[in-house]
Amino acid sequence: MLYGVLTVNKPAGMTSHDVVDCIRRAARIRRVGHTGTLDPMATGVLPLCLGKATKIAQFLLAEDKEYEVEMLLGVVTDSQDTTGQVVETREVKAIGRQQAEETFSRFVGRLMQVPPMVSAKHHKGRRLYELARQGVVVDRPPLPVTVWRLELRFLRLPRIGFYVHCSKGTYIRTLCHDLGEALGTGAAMSALVRTRCGSFTLQDATPLSELNSREQIQERLRSMDEALSQYPAVVLQPRAVRRALQGQAISCGQVRCWDRSFEAGRMVRVHGPRGRLFAMAKANIDTQTMQRLSGHKPALQPIKVLTESLEMPIP
Repeated sequence: MLYGVLTVNKPAGMTSHDVVDCIRRAARIRRVGHTGTLDPMATGVLPLCLGKATKIAQFLLAEDKEYEVEMLLGVVTDSQDTTGQVVETREVKAIGRQQAEETFSRFVGRLMQVPPMVSAKHHKGRRLYELARQGVVVDRPPLPVTVWRLELRFLRLPRIGFYVHCSKGTYIRTLCHDLGEALGTGAAMSALVRTRCGSFTLQDATPLSELNSREQIQERLRSMDEALSQYPAVVLQPRAVRRALQGQAISCGQVRCWDRSFEAGRMVRVHGPRGRLFAMAKANIDTQTMQRLSGHKPALQPIKVLTESLEMPIP
């Protein structure tokens, strides 16, 4: 069976679902899913899960992202990017680098974002973009996101380029819109490249044009274990494997070792005694506490079992 994670360098002008359909046809496999939508105008890293690797999509979706962005000042559009309909134009007066950087600094940290109407968010069972096409605008509650780094790349008015490192769920179009409002000029996103998604980078991504056959795709697949390598790995004692496969909590004494320290609440990869990945679990305690304790105190709670038994190895 063909399964694993494929990193595609998405071309401009295609939806993420268009890319999924291309890979389905080329790989001759139905179960293909992406791990985070990219706008049609955007390019860059789009990880796809094939076959039974779709079981880990939720963990890849949770990872942070990095982007290179360009925004056009002086325009406001209904989609918050330059593909939308212009609803307002404003004069772009002189903006110096210091003013721009001071404005950018206010958008680092925890932010509340209102999802754009042209987005895949649901409202009463319907996608927002479906409502937007009908000219319907609904109230959208702001959602928390985090921006860890926001760096000015260039200032060539009326365009500004910048880099952003952010959490999942961050709308870069909305960030551009909000930055434009803070600068007093309005703005719309004019270019977007996703350079990293979790452990997947642009250097690892294969152009879609080079993925035309099942063989080409298979050559570039990453195993589930490799795709999840950003999560710490724990190895269980043999007697604990069956408990984990049944979704039962794992005690401190049933954990043999781990590859790096982790905190309580962190997701971890769960390996059997021979080092095979077979589940994802949430840590109830940190590694320092685990080292001090033994016996029956719960240490890990399986969240997702990836195989029915270790006779069905997951590489």
